[in-house]
Amino acid sequence: MVNGRTTQPRPVIIFDLDGTILSINSFRIWSLFLVGGRFHHLSAAKRVKIMAASGLVLAARKLGLLGHDQLKRRLQALWQSAVAGDNGACERELIAKLKTYIRPEVNDILVMVAGDQVDAVLATAAAGDYAYPLGHAMGFKHILATLPRRHASQPENFGEAKRASLMEFLERKGWQDRPRILFTDHRDDLPLIRACDSTFWFGTATESYLIARAEPGLRIQCGFQRPANVIFRTPEGDRGDKISVDHAHQHI
Repeated sequence: MVNGRTTQPRPVIIFDLDGTILSINSFRIWSLFLVGGRFHHLSAAKRVKIMAASGLVLAARKLGLLGHDQLKRRLQALWQSAVAGDNGACERELIAKLKTYIRPEVNDILVMVAGDQVDAVLATAAAGDYAYPLGHAMGFKHILATLPRRHASQPENFGEAKRASLMEFLERKGWQDRPRILFTDHRDDLPLIRACDSTFWFGTATESYLIARAEPGLRIQCGFQRPANVIFRTPEGDRGDKISVDHAHQHI
């Protein structure tokens, strides 16, 4: 357990998006959508303009002329300009594409999220422009993502900023003293891993080994073995509402 707080039996389950719920990085699919000019409501000239601008921004990033946060800001602005007036058509097309990459290992627990059987939060660095509607389409009520419009001082929802945004959310909900179970695939989430009681890991075995070796007190378990069956104790086939954090405290 995380030191310095009491616990209630029902945990909050926190999900990363890219490489965790999805088997791919949604940023790549989103950026390809922009570069491909898949905005059928626009004139040919406007589509070419969006394609060219997106390509230039991505090239600048590849050449080291832009940081990742700057890249995301510029692509968000291009996306917002491109989808204006399309009645959500492009968003729906992108979401439908991204949903095809949902990992089968998390299907069971996503059904429970959609059915309000668990308290869950989608916490992702992905652009809120598509992360919010994608999260809602998967059944999440609570979604923390990189804001579509940000002040220059506001960071993307990444690393320590992601941990801080989650903790602020839990405080607002009055859930700060409840156990926390994290689903993630990357060491960029280490600040969040440290703040959680257990982590289901969807990244490489090498990376999980390095994290566990550096911080042996962390509780990390492989996420590819139907984590819903581990978290939820279901005696005699009854799914019920019993949730076990202790049962999830198995190391990779």
